Amino acid sequence: MRTRLLGAAIIAVGLSAPFQAQALAQPQSPAAPANIRALWDSCDAALDSPHESHTNPDVINVHADLKGCKKKMPHYSISVTLFREGHQVAHNTGSGSNKFKARVVANWPPPKGQCHKYSANATFTITADGHAHTTTLTNHSQGEICIHK
Repeated sequence: MRTRLLGAAIIAVGLSAPFQAQALAQPQSPAAPANIRALWDSCDAALDSPHESHTNPDVINVHADLKGCKKKMPHYSISVTLFREGHQVAHNTGSGSNKFKARVVANWPPPKGQCHKYSANATFTITADGHAHTTTLTNHSQGEICIHK
């Protein structure tokens, strides 16, 4: 489900955002994006649930994606932060230009044998036609994540 932007500032899902948006809150697989908002030129900003990495053993990560653009983004930036029970444990940023999609990942190798709840925030900005189109998404792990290895 995608929401297209045509309006001015509103408060959506408890977040102040400078455009009309709607977050999805449906049960999904741990790595599937649960929060999606449309940005400039139908680009989707998506933040998945923090989860145990499928490619890096013993690492907790979260993906922040810009995708689905009909035209190349003139300039974009993504900032993503991973929190363990309210305390920041990882942060990463990325930016570029003339891309159809982009991804930034925040990784953190937690202490082994511990279980915690995680959350993440990501801010997405696309600058085009002299305007900055920005949104912030928040997502949470689906319960506690345990690293036993």
